[in-house]
Amino acid sequence: MDMLKALFKQPYWVIALILGATLVCLPCITVDKDHWATHPPSTLVPVAVGIALLVLSCLAFGYTLLQQRTEEFGTLRGVDLKRVKEGDGALWTKVSGCEIRVIKGRIEEYHQETGTAIVLPCNEYFDDRCASDARSSLGAYVNRMFEGQTASLASLIKEECQKKLGKGVEQQKTDEERAHSYGVGKCLLLMKPLGKVAPLALMSTTTQRAGQGLATRISYLFDGIRDLFTHLADARINEVAMPILGAGHGGIDPSLAFVGLLLAVAEAARYGQGGQRLRRVTIVVFKRDAGTPPQVDDVVVRRALALVGSQE
Repeated sequence: MDMLKALFKQPYWVIALILGATLVCLPCITVDKDHWATHPPSTLVPVAVGIALLVLSCLAFGYTLLQQRTEEFGTLRGVDLKRVKEGDGALWTKVSGCEIRVIKGRIEEYHQETGTAIVLPCNEYFDDRCASDARSSLGAYVNRMFEGQTASLASLIKEECQKKLGKGVEQQKTDEERAHSYGVGKCLLLMKPLGKVAPLALMSTTTQRAGQGLATRISYLFDGIRDLFTHLADARINEVAMPILGAGHGGIDPSLAFVGLLLAVAEAARYGQGGQRLRRVTIVVFKRDAGTPPQVDDVVVRRALALVGSQE
């Protein structure tokens, strides 16, 4: 009886192996009180069933090994891919209750819900060159959402910078131009720019100096996201969407910029401002159209999400 209890505690492939071997052997063996002898089986039915069980046991054992290898690969170096969910064209994970989603497309085509703030990159001067450059995320968004109002928006940004960020520090922007810098890693939140319902947040992620051109660093993203979360907490906004910051004119490799941005968001989500924490952050990975690859490969996206999600 104890032997049967121990048997039934074994994996199902072990049980199948033992039963299969038993069914194959028993019809071929005769045992009496003095000796035992082998002979051809009188019926092939139990033998056939035993062989089937042996085959099933081998297949189940192989599947178990494959599953273990897959799980080991998925949790390699603490990265648990099971923490990443997928559906409706999005990948997402959670960090301290904040859902971090990644979708593919264009930020200017993102369908935002009421109260969702759009976060866009700009330079340290918060000037109109960013807004008028259609090749940048900010320029593409402004040309779509503020068509014919670019100059008015630039004036509003300048006024709000002086009001909220101070006078700035005059810098030699180019060989022929000086301008007031408000610093990198700064955020300017506009609640209803030019009467629009959707809040707009501008984050300075690049510097521009004479002889150096435009440049950015991953550390600017951490400073900027922290400042962003502070402003969002004050405004009681709990959902934002943004492109990959720093991957455009900033010159950072898109994959590296994505990972840096994701880590900055995860850090801010974990150590948010008081009781006001973001409910959802959506990162829009640029994808020109259906026939072109996204700016960052799905493998990188999935593993980066698993990395920050594993810290939950």
